[in-house]
Amino acid sequence: MLKQIIPLGVAVALAGCGGSSSSSDNNESVAVTQITTNSTARFYVANWQSPKGTLNILNNEGVIQESIEVDNINTFSISVTPLTYSRFEFIPDDTLLSCPRFTGCGRTVRDDPNDLNGNRLVDFQEPTSVTLNYKADAFIAPGVNAVYFSPLSTAITDAGLSAVQASLSATPFYHLTHSNLTASVEAEMVTNAFTYAAIIAGVADSTFNVDTAFNAFSSNDSEQQAWRDYSQLAAQYIPDNLFSEQGNGLLPNVAGQVNQTIASVTTYQQWEPRVSEAQSLESRELLVDVRNIIGVARLQEKSYSNELDAKFAELEGAFDEDTQATLTALTNALNEVITNYSPLADDSVPAGQYSLRDLDIDYSKSPYTWAITGTYDNLPISIDLSIPTFRVSGVLGNKIEGVMSASVTNGSTLLSVDVSELLIQFDGIDVVNETNPDADTGIAQLTTNVVINKANGELAGDLSLNLNRFVDSFGEVSTTLSSFDFQGDFESEVQSTAFHITAIESSPFIGEENDDLAFTFELDFPLSAANDFKFAYVGAVDNLTELTSTDIYVSAQGQALDLRIRDVNGNISLVAKGENGRWLDVKQAGRNYSGGLYFGDTKIAEVTAVRGIPGVLFPNGDFESVF
Repeated sequence: MLKQIIPLGVAVALAGCGGSSSSSDNNESVAVTQITTNSTARFYVANWQSPKGTLNILNNEGVIQESIEVDNINTFSISVTPLTYSRFEFIPDDTLLSCPRFTGCGRTVRDDPNDLNGNRLVDFQEPTSVTLNYKADAFIAPGVNAVYFSPLSTAITDAGLSAVQASLSATPFYHLTHSNLTASVEAEMVTNAFTYAAIIAGVADSTFNVDTAFNAFSSNDSEQQAWRDYSQLAAQYIPDNLFSEQGNGLLPNVAGQVNQTIASVTTYQQWEPRVSEAQSLESRELLVDVRNIIGVARLQEKSYSNELDAKFAELEGAFDEDTQATLTALTNALNEVITNYSPLADDSVPAGQYSLRDLDIDYSKSPYTWAITGTYDNLPISIDLSIPTFRVSGVLGNKIEGVMSASVTNGSTLLSVDVSELLIQFDGIDVVNETNPDADTGIAQLTTNVVINKANGELAGDLSLNLNRFVDSFGEVSTTLSSFDFQGDFESEVQSTAFHITAIESSPFIGEENDDLAFTFELDFPLSAANDFKFAYVGAVDNLTELTSTDIYVSAQGQALDLRIRDVNGNISLVAKGENGRWLDVKQAGRNYSGGLYFGDTKIAEVTAVRGIPGVLFPNGDFESVF
């Protein structure tokens, strides 16, 4: 099970599948590419911002070293000094930002000069009064470095904190060293999301400031509502684009990865100061990190395999289809009842007893209460809900706050909510008109605390679900589960594991049901040899154990690694990305090994095999085993 769940097992397998030394195994004389240290930096800013302006290069003290006027920051590149930290600042000539949300950014005052059509709404692409600042610092690796400006990169840079661990990446979410097209698109979409959220939050509250909200969050201040609002808006960027024909066509391919990065960055709790350490081009620190983590995996295989097998088997069973069905039933039942029997439907709907599908509903007013019993999707369900007040507003969106106790049973799975605070928000405008053709689309968010009892343990945590309303191919308004976020702990006799599980519907228009939920898993696994071991994965639940196409993140002993595993017909490819732009490429075909150890775009050493042992051969003749 360990080799199935943690693809580090592939790396272990690599170490053991080499044969005896042959003429092809002894490659001490392999020529290594000449090491060079030229570096460049290119940049990206979200397209709501004017790309023309001034690029400043600053030192660690924030003193400007060079200023450059650029016509388009997104197409500009500059030579920079490698193996050092550089801080960049972009000051746009035109600070005007337009509303990025298709359903609009809320209401505005009468006679606002930015309200171009005079409807007292901040419509999509209408100008706003929000201005943003852009900074980012990055350790410059040899070769091409890509820096992604957002108001959040500014906040993190100004605070002097490291975003590596929070990003679930070997480099911060706003910096790429050696990347491919998919990684670049993912970084752009994350940048868009954090910029999108800042604009919308700034329209809703002119006093909102990303720096202030982030500082309160990263320092664990008691008042974090501004950060929670900002985080929700950043996550909303994904379904807002996926559920609109005007959305970004590149997003569906990376929706899961973007969703996980946003979720991780906005919930990370252990922010630490960024440390500026001198780096040697020929450093072998990545090899040490790889061996340390593989060493943990090997140790656990030899000494604790039964323990870990039990933990992983429990976790697989805890979040199975039965669990997902109970969550869906609770959410959809609440949505249907409140949509039909509440002020959201029509405030004139009288109190009384109703039947909906196989549910019996006792609806009262002053205060609003519901007693709901029966079955939903063939699952026994019981809900007691009390909502003292409603906010029904076509401009601000509808908001419901109350308390709820509920239970849903699915075989041996029991979902329960015990007098938990409930928040339901409906975003968007209900009435379609010429100035708001997309007004009937929007997002309903349900937030509450749940406990899910399984045969072998208990899942308990905070659950947030998004239901998206959109016009389907038949011209009807449909509602579907677009995303959810579940963060808490799994407790059983053999483990106590913190988890953060999210899902996003990445292909919402392929049929009536959820066709393509992309799941993300972030798990904290304290191990005897690494009490801070963390594992993260993006993909379908039933592919979690598949090694044929796996991209994961692992962290141990304070070091982060991105691992990309591919297994095609028994031939294995492993790419391990470490901090500061270092990465290792290992390809195994039978007894032959190839690849290289890189720093950015520069190859430092060759991967080969000596006497059947895969390793790295350096230009001076040193050979170090990879595993």
